[in-house]
Amino acid sequence: MDTETQISVITPSYNRAHTLIRVYECLKKQTFKDFIWIIMDDGSKDNTRELIESFQKENVLEIQYYYHDNKGKFITVFKGVEKVKTPYFVVIDSDDSWPEDSFQILYDEVSSIENKDEFIAVMGNSVDEDGKLIGSLYPGNGFIGSILEMRYKYKVRGDKSGIFITNTYQKELAKFDYTIYEGKGHIPQSVLYNIYDAKGLKTKFINKNIRNYLKDVNDPISLDNTLWFDTNAFGLRAGYLSFVNDYNALLYAYPVPLIRNIIGYHYYSFINKTPLLSILKDIKNPIFKTISVFTLPFSYVYYLIKTMKKRPFII
Repeated sequence: MDTETQISVITPSYNRAHTLIRVYECLKKQTFKDFIWIIMDDGSKDNTRELIESFQKENVLEIQYYYHDNKGKFITVFKGVEKVKTPYFVVIDSDDSWPEDSFQILYDEVSSIENKDEFIAVMGNSVDEDGKLIGSLYPGNGFIGSILEMRYKYKVRGDKSGIFITNTYQKELAKFDYTIYEGKGHIPQSVLYNIYDAKGLKTKFINKNIRNYLKDVNDPISLDNTLWFDTNAFGLRAGYLSFVNDYNALLYAYPVPLIRNIIGYHYYSFINKTPLLSILKDIKNPIFKTISVFTLPFSYVYYLIKTMKKRPFII
């Protein structure tokens, strides 16, 4: 194996000193050791800095720590990606735990890809605390294709994670202005991956468990407990709009997901108090724009019903 560091582990963190120890412990147990840990502190007010300094003093892992004022996870992850100098990287959340063989599995899979310029990632499965699969398996022994196909052709569900090819990802990120999302609440990563997935960059999907999904039900700042807050309406709207605009003509093969995403876009536009003219004009495809016009009244009635019951729109 190449003696140079192969993988960067990016962990965005905001006031998560109480869970970062979990990440640290799982990283120390990895059988694949050729990685560096990049911690991106998104303006924490707790003792995150002191905790990381204690990790660094142990000198078990190579750790880089960066602090900036709070900008949100979406931006913080991308700032971390820009610092990557290794061939591959993974993003591990500040409350994550990955099985000890995860990095070895992912490295073996991604390093075996010959035409890496055509690929952006290798994705595996997640399991819960009891080892039960989250969602469903990929078809057969896995496949090579797009995230769109994975979700809507093969109807694979559940939380998925994996490893990215740095050169491919950074090329796409360099074309993407993520600064416009600063201060806008939670922004789904799909706002970027819809772009590169629609371009035809391939993902290798493998039926191997590489992440332990831990739902911190008692943690008030966990994304699981805050995602559907109205303060995130801007980002959720952006996610649905990105799906419709970036995949564009590819969605003719998936009419049901298209309609559902248009309705989701309407729903969070209403919550975001987006002007009606903007709701209508921001969809680019003329046919999709027409569908948007005809479905808008139904979406508004749906919005009124859901908001009265205080329930989010979830595909």
